[in-house]
Amino acid sequence: MPDITKHSPDEFLDNFRAQPRSAPVALYAGAALDRAGRLEEALAVWTLGDDADPLLRTVHKHPQASADLRAHSKRADEAIRAHFTALHQNTVADFARTRPGEDIDRVRNGIWVQYAVEPFQFREPKQRPFVFYMPDLPAQPVTQADALPWAGAVEAAYGDILAEYEAAVAADATQYPYVPENEPNAHWEKLRGKMDWSALYINFNAEVTDEAAHFPKTIDALKNAPLVNRDGVPLETFFSRLQPGAHIPPHCGLTNSRLTVHLPIIAPEDCEIRVGDTMNRWEEGKIIAFDDSYEHEAWNRSDRDRIVLIFETHHPDLKPAEIEAIELVYSVFDKWVRARADVLDMKIEGLNV
Repeated sequence: MPDITKHSPDEFLDNFRAQPRSAPVALYAGAALDRAGRLEEALAVWTLGDDADPLLRTVHKHPQASADLRAHSKRADEAIRAHFTALHQNTVADFARTRPGEDIDRVRNGIWVQYAVEPFQFREPKQRPFVFYMPDLPAQPVTQADALPWAGAVEAAYGDILAEYEAAVAADATQYPYVPENEPNAHWEKLRGKMDWSALYINFNAEVTDEAAHFPKTIDALKNAPLVNRDGVPLETFFSRLQPGAHIPPHCGLTNSRLTVHLPIIAPEDCEIRVGDTMNRWEEGKIIAFDDSYEHEAWNRSDRDRIVLIFETHHPDLKPAEIEAIELVYSVFDKWVRARADVLDMKIEGLNV
């Protein structure tokens, strides 16, 4: 790669615009911008490059890489960590000023796992959220439905929800592989792009899908549940189909600040889910709520599809002000991520922009 001291940062930026999926190109472009005092643009380049190839932030650990590449990778990793840590702390501080007297220390002490600036350890075995971790929250793998005041109303709507799902399938509502074809993690190789585990979305990434029109009673049944929202829209609500013989391998979810809730719609007998060390069998119309930051996996050993309605609620120990603060931080993060391409005057298909 060219020497960043002998070419203008805009030359490197143009090179990145032409090759946005190249980690080395992103590293050098970001380094050139950073050296020129254009840190905001450097962070946009580095994080877009990291989305395309996580090697960007880890190549500094590989002694066989060139000295320049290792130096730029180390600087990028440190700058990205510092940026998101500061974004979290500043957002929580701004929120606290609007809500004097509210105790939001548990949110303030939250850790963005991929961006932590100090070493930390998870407090519970098999609990390893890979995005956001609140170490001060009570931890348990499964929460019983009778401890959730809203659960009974959702369970009571089971018949209507089942009817809407069956009608949507009969009308050829679109379903997608839950693990997309472009998933880079080899852990998901057997399910990548396959309909063995598929989803019919009502909400996806805090947007209402076209398929939502099939589910007015389902949506109404969830109104009293403390759904995780982004700017007032449920983050994710979907019907999960696990075909006969399918196995979802062990994995951990995004955060311990939420519960993942399953309302089984069609639950053959030989189907179960392990959360931590507990085995649970789905029972039609009976909610299972669990902390998916614990390692979990699922099986369908039957000869029929297993269907569950899945949605996310806030951890039941969180106070209203904490929930507001968490949702604000997520919203601020999301807006920064979405603005990156505009900062660089770019439009990139297929990257997280």
